[in-house]
Amino acid sequence: MNRLARTAVTLVAALAATLVAAAPAGAAPSTGPGLDAARTAVVNRIDKRLDALKRFEATANGAGQLQAAHRTTLTNLIAEQRSGLSALKTKVQAETTAAALKADAQSMVYDYRVFILTGPKVRLTVAVDTELAVVARMKAEPGADAAKLDAIAASLQGKADTLLAVQPGPDGDAIRAQVAAVRTVAKTAHTDLKSLRKKK
Repeated sequence: MNRLARTAVTLVAALAATLVAAAPAGAAPSTGPGLDAARTAVVNRIDKRLDALKRFEATANGAGQLQAAHRTTLTNLIAEQRSGLSALKTKVQAETTAAALKADAQSMVYDYRVFILTGPKVRLTVAVDTELAVVARMKAEPGADAAKLDAIAASLQGKADTLLAVQPGPDGDAIRAQVAAVRTVAKTAHTDLKSLRKKK
């Protein structure tokens, strides 16, 4: 389990503990420092995700080789997540029970997966599209190894679309595995392209 995954699990666990400690036996708290602190913690983590979405948006906007369809998909994804998290933040600020706040904290992680999925979707889609553009340019050069370049292109085809189709959810390990598969292909393509350049 990586640092981001541990942070998410720790947040939900810590939130639950804080709310239980703040509540009288057999009752859900409606006010009090424990609930206020937990509410603030969730709001702060939502803000971190909103800040991350701004960075992801800048990355996508600055990627000159990003294919038009992929740019549209990423633009829509970021806009939808920004809207959803902003609405969730407003909801969190108005919560008065432990159960509702805990559900909001879980939604923040499971329904968006900003760090382990949205970020990689942006970075890896940019990488794959850029590598495909490099393949096309290299094939047009004199003495290009067309067979190897075709093999690299074939390994990359459809990988961005596969990644963009992955949905958020509670199974973080499954999401990370799907991201890792695409990351491995992109890294291998990068290494192979670098090797072909050195041979020229």
